[in-house]
Amino acid sequence: MSGAYLDHQAASPLDPRVREAMLPFLGERFGSPASLHEHGRAPAEAVERARAEVAALVGAEADWVIFTSGATEARNLAVKGLASANRALGRGIVATALEHPATLAACRTLERGGAALTLVEVDGAGRVAPGAFAEAVGPETALVCLVHGQPDIGTLQDLPALVAACRRARPEARIHVDAGETAGLVPIDLAALGADALTLGGGPVGAPPWTGALAVRPGARLHPLIEGGLQEGGKRAGAEDVPGIVALGAAAAIARAELAEHAGRARALAARLAAGLLAVPGVRLNGHPEERIPGHVQVSVGDVEGETLALALAARGVAVSPGSACTAHGGKAAPALEAIGLEPPWTHSAILLTLRHTTTEAEVDTAIAAFADAVAALRAMSPLAS
Repeated sequence: MSGAYLDHQAASPLDPRVREAMLPFLGERFGSPASLHEHGRAPAEAVERARAEVAALVGAEADWVIFTSGATEARNLAVKGLASANRALGRGIVATALEHPATLAACRTLERGGAALTLVEVDGAGRVAPGAFAEAVGPETALVCLVHGQPDIGTLQDLPALVAACRRARPEARIHVDAGETAGLVPIDLAALGADALTLGGGPVGAPPWTGALAVRPGARLHPLIEGGLQEGGKRAGAEDVPGIVALGAAAAIARAELAEHAGRARALAARLAAGLLAVPGVRLNGHPEERIPGHVQVSVGDVEGETLALALAARGVAVSPGSACTAHGGKAAPALEAIGLEPPWTHSAILLTLRHTTTEAEVDTAIAAFADAVAALRAMSPLAS
C-alpha cells in the first residue's frame, strides 16, 4: 500500500520557491542586518521585504510586524506584552475556551499574578456567540483573545462579529486575534477587522514552522517578552533569523497570490476525506461541519483509542496526529473536545488529519482505505466493541 502524509499541521514540506529564496542567506549572504558594512546590506533589505510581504498577507502595515521564532512565541508576546503594557486599563482578560494551548498557558500565568481570566463557552460545533462574548467583557477588561481557527477541531470563528461585539462592550480593550493556523489559508485583514494584534505562524503560510510574526497596531502598546537588544523595534531582542524571515516573506507572497486556489483544493480534498472516514460506522466529525480551516479533518472513533489508531495508521503508511498536533504525546484529551461537550471515550478517540493543496487524491483514498482497515482490526481486538 502506498503511503499518505496527512499531518501538515505538525510539519509540511517547503515549497521549492521558498527554499530557493532562503538558501542564499545560509551561504554567501551571511551578514547581520544590523551591520553598517556591505555584508549587512542584502540581509537588511531582505528582512524589510519580508516584513512588507507578511504585512500585506494579513492587511497590516509593514512597521506593525514583529518577527518571532514561531506562532507560540507570538502568542506569548501578544498576551503577556499587551497585558503588561496596558495594565492601566484593568486586570481582566477574556478569551474563548478554544484558544491555543500557548495562549491559554500565558493567560493562566497572568491569572496567577492577579489577573481575572474569563473563558467564554462555545457551542457543540465550537462556535462562540457574539452576545455571550460581549457579556463576558466588562469595565475592567484590558485584553481579549480570539482564536480564528481552532487547531484541534478546525472550527472558524466569525471574527468581524466578535470583534464588533467586544468593541461595543469595551472600546478600550486590546484585542488579540490568533491567526496562527489560518493566515495563508483563509483571507484576513487586520486593519479592516479593527483588532489590535494578530499572530501568524510559518507552517500554514508555507514557511518553516520555527518562523512566525506578531502584527501590532500603533497605539496598542506592547512590552517585550525577550529583552536585551533593539531588534524588531525593541519589541523582540536577539539576532534575527534572516533565512527564516526571508522564507516567511517568500511564503507570504506565494500564499497571497495563490490563496483562493490552494484553499479551494484543500477544502475539496478534506470533504472527500471526511466523507470516506464517516462512511465507517461509529465515527463522528468534530468541529463545525462547514466553517472550518481548509484541509482540516478531526474525527473521533467509537471503541478505538486515538493514539493507538494513529500508530496503526502509521504502520499502514499513513501519517496523522492523535487528536491534536500540539499535544500529540500528552496522553490527555484535547481541551477543545471537552469544551464542545464531548466526554470519554470520545475525547480520547480522536485523530487529526491535515491536508494542503499539495495533497493528492491518491493519498486521500489511501488514507480512507487504511482507516477502515485499522479501525476494523482494532475493534476486533477491543473488549469494548459491540
